[in-house]
Amino acid sequence: MSCYGDQHTMLSSDDVLPPPGDFQVLLLTLDSVSLSWSSPQGLTGPQTFRVTWGCDGETSSTRVKGGLYLEISSLKPGEKYQFNMATEGEDGRQSRWVSASLSTVVPPRDLKIDHLEETSFTLHWSKAEGMEKVPQRFLISHCILGTDPRAANTDHCNKTFSNLQPGTEYTVSVATVLSNGEQSEPVSTTVCTSIGWKGNLIT
Repeated sequence: MSCYGDQHTMLSSDDVLPPPGDFQVLLLTLDSVSLSWSSPQGLTGPQTFRVTWGCDGETSSTRVKGGLYLEISSLKPGEKYQFNMATEGEDGRQSRWVSASLSTVVPPRDLKIDHLEETSFTLHWSKAEGMEKVPQRFLISHCILGTDPRAANTDHCNKTFSNLQPGTEYTVSVATVLSNGEQSEPVSTTVCTSIGWKGNLIT
């Protein structure tokens, strides 16, 4: 499950060190992320980086010495975080900040199909672990390969699809959507409707 935030750079008039490159944030679990980046252009040897992150006015920070990777845990589920990073010199000089944002919103789990018929089926799922008490709804879509998906919203953990084509494979996807509009990556499954045998068999 990968989820990258919108990356942008906050410029500074005193850009005395090159900033980290290729800054990316990856959602690992409901409350943890990994940060990765590349060495600042033109610098050699181990570098020190200042990393800050926060949401709703709460900010934390740390230093990373000699590495290009950091895992951050104990985040709040269902929140949008901003992560900032800068190269830091031994004399206290600092590059401009690079920034990426990411929401700790994980998709539903345990997708299951039942009541599979020629023209309908029902999809069930569970709320993401740890997000059971977070206000949320679900964005559901279904489509035949090569066609535009049809989307719908629901507050329930099930959805019945009807008026489908018999003997046809459908892809269905479900994503978690929070009250603030933040949305998880979708999870998908495929299902093939039943074939009716109402005519004469061809031998």
